[in-house]
Amino acid sequence: MARSGTDGAAQRASLGLVVMLTLAMALPMLVLYAIGALGPQLVSALGVDRTQLGALPASGFAVAAVLSLWSGRIVDRVGTRGGGVVLFAVVAVSFATMALAGGLGPLVVAVAVCGIAQALANPVTNRVVAERVPARARGTVVGIKQSGVQLAALAAGVGLPPVAAVWGWQAALGCVPPIALICLIAILRLPQAAPDAARGSAGGGGRLQPAAPGRALGALLALQLCLGAGLAAVTTFVPLYAHQALGASERHGALVLAGFGVSGMGSRVLWTWLAGRRDDPSGVQFLLALLAAIAAGALWLSDVVPVGGLALVWAGALGVGATAVAANAVSMLSVINDRRFGPVGHASALASSGFFAGFVISPPLAGWLADTAGFEGTWGLVIGAFLLATGCAAGLWRLGHPTVAARCRPGGCVRRGGVQPGRGAESE
Repeated sequence: MARSGTDGAAQRASLGLVVMLTLAMALPMLVLYAIGALGPQLVSALGVDRTQLGALPASGFAVAAVLSLWSGRIVDRVGTRGGGVVLFAVVAVSFATMALAGGLGPLVVAVAVCGIAQALANPVTNRVVAERVPARARGTVVGIKQSGVQLAALAAGVGLPPVAAVWGWQAALGCVPPIALICLIAILRLPQAAPDAARGSAGGGGRLQPAAPGRALGALLALQLCLGAGLAAVTTFVPLYAHQALGASERHGALVLAGFGVSGMGSRVLWTWLAGRRDDPSGVQFLLALLAAIAAGALWLSDVVPVGGLALVWAGALGVGATAVAANAVSMLSVINDRRFGPVGHASALASSGFFAGFVISPPLAGWLADTAGFEGTWGLVIGAFLLATGCAAGLWRLGHPTVAARCRPGGCVRRGGVQPGRGAESE
């Protein structure tokens, strides 16, 4: 009876905890969507071209990609509260610096600093879920907290342009630090979890050097890289494309990004809920990556058809939000539930490093293609990235899948065919 009561209390995760997890995902990624939503104003105010605009978010994700190699081990060692404090403090400092920046150089530095928070977001939040949420409820909680990334897109598309229109883009960015500081105070009140509450906690005091990924984690890392490359190009350039190439107003372009965010929020909750009920979610990732490539085809068509371009942009943005965004969330659920990937913090960080690497590579290349070959080349890049992601998901699917954490016991993991030695809770 006592255990039943404990499980029931655990499943009723506090609204405050879920909100904090969602904001921990939203605020570090807001910098990407803010640059996209404010892109037309930044191009005009700073006198930059599209290649330079693409390099702006790449600076943050370059830092995130490198630090992700160590951030998971660090979070495994210092715990979720310490990692969360650093995350929210960095967001506050970064956006305050951006709000005070008067040129491209200081803005690049501030965005790069925000990469520290991006590197911590998934390890911290995934570890909180592993520590405090029962296995049967994790799919829903992961879907909600991962939808925070798309909440950032919605907030950037709907909220920032009106503020910027009245008070300027710097004032719009200055709205973020107070929210980050409130979250910092909230996470300080979060009690420390039991030492062995999350997978791999016992080893948190070990080496900080990143371990080489195995075949499964390597395939997931490649999948994440391709998803990140496609998503980065879409979120950075869709508002600018709608404004410059199709004649939409700046407000209309930002609303397309907001629509992308709404689509992504719903899809992350739905698809992680569905994937959480499957032993092997890589089949879901394969389907979502393939559908994302088809959705990106609508963006490419919008640049070649004589009429209906804006309608195709909306269809493409909503479609990518409903598919590629969800595929990334399913990846995060996989590293929480699948013991092949190792300690949650470390596996989350390596998977994130692949995703961030895609964000480093794609925006400058997509901007260069837009400047030299037109946006048709940019959307072709997106289609190619999602097709490569489809291939990576197929490879991960073929590797097979040991059972999810809910079926693992000391001494082995129960599969449909019996017990798989060496995957038990004590094997890590």
